Amino acid sequence: MARNEYYTYKGSPINGDIMMSVQVFDIITKQVAAEDKDIKLDTSKGFSVTGTKNLVNCTIKDNEVYITVHVRINGTNITAKTKELQKKIASGIKEMAAVTVKSVDVVVEAIDF
Repeated sequence: MARNEYYTYKGSPINGDIMMSVQVFDIITKQVAAEDKDIKLDTSKGFSVTGTKNLVNCTIKDNEVYITVHVRINGTNITAKTKELQKKIASGIKEMAAVTVKSVDVVVEAIDF
């Protein structure tokens, strides 16, 4: 069964709240990662199935967004690439959804040369 989590923009009593699904953050994260030719989502473990490691895991706790992304990196400066990816994901979500991300964790599963 799918897990429904929502980020909530508190609205006025007249207009109500706006709720944004966790899948929105997942899509933005995947899009940002795809823009860098040296970074690939780690699909070596197979498909994302319930109960297994997800390629991108977005969670919302206390109306704060936390993201974990599993990647393969091509190149030698791994630290610089992962820091750059963290900044790009956070700024992409801020720009597209007007949400400040609490944390972006990058898990490097493999290095390609």
